[in-house]
Amino acid sequence: MKERCKSERGGEGPSRDVRNVFPFAVTVAAVAVFSFLSGGYIIGRNSPVAIVYLLIAALWVWFLRRSSRPPVLQLVALAVFGLFVAWAGLSVLWSFGPDLSWMAFNLAAFYLAVAAVLGLTPVRRLHLRVTGCAFLATAVSVSVYAFLGKGLPDVVTHANQQARLSSPLGYWNVLALLMVMALPVALAVAGDRSSRVVWRVMAAGGAAPMCLTFFFTLSRGGWVALVVVLALYFAFSTTRLSSLASLAAIVAPVAVVLWRLRGLETLYTATPDAALRAFQGHTLLAWSLGGLVVTMVVQALIAVVHTAVPWPQRARVVAGAVVLVVLVGGGAVGSWRFLDERGGTDWARERVQTFLSGTDDTSAGEGTVRLGSVNTGRPPLWREALDQSEHMRLSGTGAGTFPFTHYRFRVDGGVVKHAHSQWFNALSELGVVGLSLLVAALALLSAAAIGNPFADRGDPSRSLLVALQAGMVAFLVHISWDWDWDMAAIGTVFFLFAGVCSAYLGTRRDDRRAIAAARDHAEDDEPLVPARPEQRPTTWPQRVVISLTLVLLAVSWTFPYISARAENAAFSASSRGDTAAALEHARSSSRLNPLAVGPLITEAQILQKLGRNREALDVLRAAAALQPDNYEVYEQLGLLYLKAFDRKRDAVAAFARALSLNPQDHELQRELATARGG
Repeated sequence: MKERCKSERGGEGPSRDVRNVFPFAVTVAAVAVFSFLSGGYIIGRNSPVAIVYLLIAALWVWFLRRSSRPPVLQLVALAVFGLFVAWAGLSVLWSFGPDLSWMAFNLAAFYLAVAAVLGLTPVRRLHLRVTGCAFLATAVSVSVYAFLGKGLPDVVTHANQQARLSSPLGYWNVLALLMVMALPVALAVAGDRSSRVVWRVMAAGGAAPMCLTFFFTLSRGGWVALVVVLALYFAFSTTRLSSLASLAAIVAPVAVVLWRLRGLETLYTATPDAALRAFQGHTLLAWSLGGLVVTMVVQALIAVVHTAVPWPQRARVVAGAVVLVVLVGGGAVGSWRFLDERGGTDWARERVQTFLSGTDDTSAGEGTVRLGSVNTGRPPLWREALDQSEHMRLSGTGAGTFPFTHYRFRVDGGVVKHAHSQWFNALSELGVVGLSLLVAALALLSAAAIGNPFADRGDPSRSLLVALQAGMVAFLVHISWDWDWDMAAIGTVFFLFAGVCSAYLGTRRDDRRAIAAARDHAEDDEPLVPARPEQRPTTWPQRVVISLTLVLLAVSWTFPYISARAENAAFSASSRGDTAAALEHARSSSRLNPLAVGPLITEAQILQKLGRNREALDVLRAAAALQPDNYEVYEQLGLLYLKAFDRKRDAVAAFARALSLNPQDHELQRELATARGG
């Protein structure tokens, strides 16, 4: 009997399960660090985190003596995503900005490493709960820091300049998405009958500052993602009634606080009056703490009643169905009334047309009025991506090179580095091939992570699993109109969810098969096999290949990072007047990243300060040969020809070439006119 129980649990599984928590905990820790380092967007901040993570992952794989047997769909998804990463890397060969493509490849490969390493590790209820709770704790920490910019603006000063919250990630829409992806996790924990009351209360309490932070991001895309998340969660969760009660306990006090303080103008608009901002912020904080207390007390009552009162299976099914009908019906009726009051479908079509044409003059700045505006600035960027794709349909301009597209096709000024839609961005940068691989990879990863949403509803962790799956879908929806992909914090969350969900479904399926096989053996009086069939020994060649690949990827991240540091050192030395040290740093930066023209331009400028104009000219010509579609190189060439050599004809040609690559640059227009003698 003892052997039978051992076999059905999987042999020595519990101790191994505890050890296998490690990669998930490290991944959530990376998300937390990325979040507090500008969202993982700036290379000088995100590179050390990525490098350390990849090296830890390499060590983990090296010492992983038994790995999971991923489902075929998960393997196919990883393979297709690997092809996308390889295509992004190959785009360096034809890229307008090969250094940008190198960094874009590094980020995509990092995401692949996250999904693959987690996929190698068996995932059971322990890992799912650790991942969900650790992510929730991270989101709460981020939300508290962000919200203190409103509640204690005299102490936490990051929200002084703009009313919309964005710190610590640095972008309000991604901050909103992080809160949205964490909310269903909080509902799953708060509504879980098997969890301790204290954990359920803490989950609901943590969701309160998340909701406040979400509101003050004033993110229109965040609201769309929120609707998607809640719809999916309540459609497929098995704890609808308790989760709905928890949601009410969270949202109602928050709504009361916001309504009660709606007249505090500094909460919605930036103001130079620091004293008024602090006074109104302290008022918000006091009311919010009161609302938090109410949320936690109500959630405690909900949890106690939920635990104490037994609910028959039939009653739970009926209650869940009623909640679903009420939510769907209420949403449908509310949507119909909203449209009917504004003119019905004709109004909806008019708003869509206004959005696409960019003719909405409603303010898209601060204040709640922006939530009703369709003045987003997205469609012009999408058209730029489409215009570029007509010229390089299959291959694109190279990963990470949308800035070149924007310079070439923009109508107005401003610098934009992403098409604000991952699909249009991929089409512009990687062509039809890259877009097809990206769509296929993300679709397959989502399919592997979601499986059959109607199956296995008896799983005690079903609601938490659905919460993570809903968060994945919200990410895919949100990247359709924003640049979340480039921010490692939120991108890592998606691949963390994808890895843990797909591995959990595969491991659970194989565990059931193992138990069934053990029972069949016992009935046939055959010996039981204590090992879990979904785990297999990892051979040393496998560990060598995977670990070495991860180490090489860490090295790939290292060179651009060190190069950027050297270039910054060159700027610092030059500002101090130490031109010799500045020149050495610039050349070192160029050696470390031979695909970049930034260090070459810096070197040329330093050489000009030293009066070595011939050498500066040679350096800029080398930069032009390296990146012939970079307008900055030709601008620097034009300035050098004009000021150092008085070669006006060559300067005119250089400025004209730069202007053809960036026709809306007014400074270039003035420089060209000066060279022509105008």
